[in-house]
Amino acid sequence: MSKKILWLVVSGLMALSLVLAACGPAATTPTTPPAPATPSAPAPTVPAAPATPAAEKPQQEAVKPAAGTPQYGGTLNLQYNGGALSFDDSNVSPNIAVSHVNQKLLEGDWTKGKAGGYGTGETTWGFEYNDLPDYKTGILAESVKWSADAAKNEGTIVYQIRQGVHWALDSKNEASRLMAGREFTADDVIFNLKRNILTPGMRIYANSPGLRVAEITKTGPWEVSIKLPLDALMLGISRFTDSNVMYPPDVIKKYGNMNDWRNLVGTGPYIFTDYVPGSSVILKRNPNYWQTDPIGPGKGNQIPYLDTVKFVGIPDLSTTMAAFRTGKIDKIDSLALSEATQLRKENKGYLETFAASAQARAYIAAIVHDKPPFSDIRVRQAMMLSIDFKGILQNLYQGEGVYYSYPFGYQKEYAEAYLALDDPEYPPEARELYSYNPEKAKQLLKEAGYPNGFKTSIILNGNSLVDYYSIIKDMWAKVGIQLEFDIKDSGAFSNILNNRSQTALIAYVTSPIAQFLASTQLIGEGATNAAKIDDPVVQDYMNKVNLAAVTDLHEAMKIYKEMSKYVVQQTWAIPEVRGYIYTFWWPWLRNYSGEFSVGYADYTWDRYIWYDQALKKSMGY
Repeated sequence: MSKKILWLVVSGLMALSLVLAACGPAATTPTTPPAPATPSAPAPTVPAAPATPAAEKPQQEAVKPAAGTPQYGGTLNLQYNGGALSFDDSNVSPNIAVSHVNQKLLEGDWTKGKAGGYGTGETTWGFEYNDLPDYKTGILAESVKWSADAAKNEGTIVYQIRQGVHWALDSKNEASRLMAGREFTADDVIFNLKRNILTPGMRIYANSPGLRVAEITKTGPWEVSIKLPLDALMLGISRFTDSNVMYPPDVIKKYGNMNDWRNLVGTGPYIFTDYVPGSSVILKRNPNYWQTDPIGPGKGNQIPYLDTVKFVGIPDLSTTMAAFRTGKIDKIDSLALSEATQLRKENKGYLETFAASAQARAYIAAIVHDKPPFSDIRVRQAMMLSIDFKGILQNLYQGEGVYYSYPFGYQKEYAEAYLALDDPEYPPEARELYSYNPEKAKQLLKEAGYPNGFKTSIILNGNSLVDYYSIIKDMWAKVGIQLEFDIKDSGAFSNILNNRSQTALIAYVTSPIAQFLASTQLIGEGATNAAKIDDPVVQDYMNKVNLAAVTDLHEAMKIYKEMSKYVVQQTWAIPEVRGYIYTFWWPWLRNYSGEFSVGYADYTWDRYIWYDQALKKSMGY
């Protein structure tokens, strides 16, 4: 199966400022293949402290090709945190329920990962927001292409909609009977896209106002075209292609929205059958699903193989660990080193993988630097120099972790945009800030007019980071910086970010790396620009990044990396040291390779796996 990338070379592009809206994810490019794919085990290469580099943790080999012929049947049992789920993805972020039932125009290509040992291994499907076009495949759209006309200041996106896809039919469900299993059409696409950009309260309407003017029309029996201003083109490609699930128009016209889970009807591999808030989600196999197994010994088989996928609400870690140990759930993820070490010692045959971050975000303390003492860069540099990053990594995480570089964490797929700490081009004066040098920190504070230090505070979201920042507090106290904690609940914390009312330090997680074209933590007045950065050099770079992205996303990433050389010297944030997170699973999950998300919040890696019930029984479960 070949994948055709339809890049349109744009001629005559003139200098142009492309300013993306605050929450826009990274651009999407043309792709054409029929059958998609899921994620693969993450193996981050991460920068280490200068002079004492932390060696890359070797990836455990956990994805040898699955033995035997894929079998149908079985129930996959997974854990979720037990919180209430929302089902109208037009005004909430994607979740486990929606992604299993309702599909997007393009999604991630599973075969680009490990794919049970049969994939190419080009990408690590181990984090949540991979939005790069090189790793996408056609789902409800067979292909997408775009062009730009600088003279008209206009961009055009064209989707060719896949034929032969039908809405799932569940005779027991009234909403499903309303759709009557009819074929998915170009008109369904137009309905969903217009609903999202024109209806107040919808997610894209709220977060991407620049897309409200898009003209969406049917330009052929199976073709949808979108015209929009050139400065919104890349945002539109991303939002429309892989951030917008398709809902049944007839159901929405009757019920007004998709808030009731009983109305959830889609074209995806599973049918939603039951939901007990806080307790369980049950999905059953869609017998008329259109996709086939794209690779391996089951190539050509209709998928999914599983009869049922069940999510069990387990809000606490100890109960989740017990359920995994006893085979009541088949996979457990986002574990810290201590829990991973426990499972390794048990030696029960678990398979495992790890990731630096499930989302390739950076965890930082943003510094509001428009007023003293933080307006003096020497103060910000002193704050960095008085932190023993290497000591924290070794003592808190036994060396198994990373220093998060601002503004994003490392991911292999986005390596071209990432300026690693050990990169020869990393500015030496910025690299030095990761060296523990309290004496130089004191000297810089003295030069800045604070010979005795100063008092400040940091806003924390709950108590989860108190232990970590207590370490920072003790280190800063040695150079005279007295730190106090301002602990807020989630609601109050969000309000502070949204209203931009922070005045000193605030610890938060940046946008996903997939949103590097927007880089809302560096530009704009949105919540994610927690350091309140307003820098003309950065804005100029970002204009160039987005102009290049129209025709060459790889060139855009290279420009972004060049900009990072300037950004890291400004010390607008204090990066955190974070330990790796770990995923463990039982070997009876055949074709599973540690995937987390196949593409941009696409969680249906389970459509490709099969359940080895005989192996599970032979292992005593």
